[in-house]
Amino acid sequence: MIRLSKPVQVLEWGLGTNTTNQNWTEIAKGRFAGRPKRKDGVTTLVVEVEGSLQRKNDKNEYVKVMQQGEGMTPRSVRWGEVAMGSISAIKNEAGKTVLEISVPTATKVGD
Repeated sequence: MIRLSKPVQVLEWGLGTNTTNQNWTEIAKGRFAGRPKRKDGVTTLVVEVEGSLQRKNDKNEYVKVMQQGEGMTPRSVRWGEVAMGSISAIKNEAGKTVLEISVPTATKVGD
């Protein structure tokens, strides 16, 4: 479940050629900016990034959204996957980087 009050990590798939050198790496940390928007079955998540976006793989727009405490055990300090989607827009608004992520699968959102 996506929790709007918790911090967010965004990870991208690596540039490697096989599973030993191609893995998920963090490209941004931040918080959700408002409630997600839904249109035609696609949920758009808006993430305000703390600092800058650190992308290495510009060929692949697919990302994983992670939140702390959403792992396999409740109230864990580990980060767990809450959604997977693709980057639909990267904007600079008032000196902050804002990521828009389109999630085509079902999502459950809580406060």
